[in-house]
Amino acid sequence: MRFRRLGLFARRLNLFVLIAALGSGPVCAADSLYDVAKVSVDITAKDAVAARDKGMVQAEMRAMKVVLDRLVPMSLQDQLPEFTKDEVEGLVSGIAIRKEQTSTTRYIATLDVRFNAQAVQQLLASYGIPFSEERAPSISILPVMLTAEGVVSEGAEGWRSAWESLDLTHGLTPATILRPRADLEPGKIKAVLAGDPDAFTAMQSSYGYGGLVIAVGEVKGGKFVTRLAGEDGVGAITFTRDDAISGDAAKAAREGAEAAFAMIENRWRMMRSGGEAPAAAAAPYAATPYEEGVPGAPMMEQTPAAAAPAEVPRNVVALVEFSGLRDWQQIRTRLAQMAGIQGLEVNALSARTASITFDFAGSLDRLQATLGENGFALDERDGTFVVRSR
Repeated sequence: MRFRRLGLFARRLNLFVLIAALGSGPVCAADSLYDVAKVSVDITAKDAVAARDKGMVQAEMRAMKVVLDRLVPMSLQDQLPEFTKDEVEGLVSGIAIRKEQTSTTRYIATLDVRFNAQAVQQLLASYGIPFSEERAPSISILPVMLTAEGVVSEGAEGWRSAWESLDLTHGLTPATILRPRADLEPGKIKAVLAGDPDAFTAMQSSYGYGGLVIAVGEVKGGKFVTRLAGEDGVGAITFTRDDAISGDAAKAAREGAEAAFAMIENRWRMMRSGGEAPAAAAAPYAATPYEEGVPGAPMMEQTPAAAAPAEVPRNVVALVEFSGLRDWQQIRTRLAQMAGIQGLEVNALSARTASITFDFAGSLDRLQATLGENGFALDERDGTFVVRSR
């Protein structure tokens, strides 16, 4: 099997030349499991060139591990071979630099690494390793800090920045970071953490973004406490973690955010490995006790879902047009609540359009009529279904 190799010469190209060859922006702009963004390296070597070369290699190897974690079932992770530097290098189709610092012997950088999807698939096939590209439905994450002054987005600990430093776009659970409203009160956050279903439903309605996870940070007793509550692609979620601050609250916040998002990803991995699909739409909830500070304590429990329609759902891919973020949030909520639409997922999102996928139990004529009854128009443009508000 032959793979494209960058080679040592390519590594020593001027970084501006490399970026120009790959495009003006980060190579991980596309929403792909084979792209890994925000890979950090800190390498010291005999000179700047050697440090940069080692940094590039380290970034590629780390990014390859991330891609394999996304693709290969958890039960087979231990069976993965140790891929060589040359094998991994041959799979890389581009590297871009988000930021970097260099000295005579040190290279510090944050890099984006893009892999050739077909080459990765061929490599796994050559080793007889099965893989899956199935991803969880997109979710929104609302990071907030509980402080003596109330609810803030960032805080001195850099809580929001900790979440923004993660690669939330290309993972198994694509996520969008939201900003809290100015009128969000601590009592509402605490009610959600305590398992109040009405409080969570109200927040979900306010932010109008389907699956919603509230990521709460709080400094207590010399520790940074991370708590999650809400719904991800698997269902109701709760999580609690304590990190000792030890003089560096920002580091504790980063570790908390990393662990929390890893848990969200692992929930999908475990369910995917078990061969079960998540519920297509959120069912009504009944409150259950929530014990603060106990990891994994249930916040909500789903009531039995209604029986599936007799007609086999068809998969629909469409482009949604909207005027702005608020309009999109409202449209997505309305679509997700429409009778017959199931498993709505967002494949890509831009300033004015969103590519979505969903299942609909009925014909296209029936879909058009249903959308019309709910204030939408469904058109076909150059072979693509387009949904817009009337």
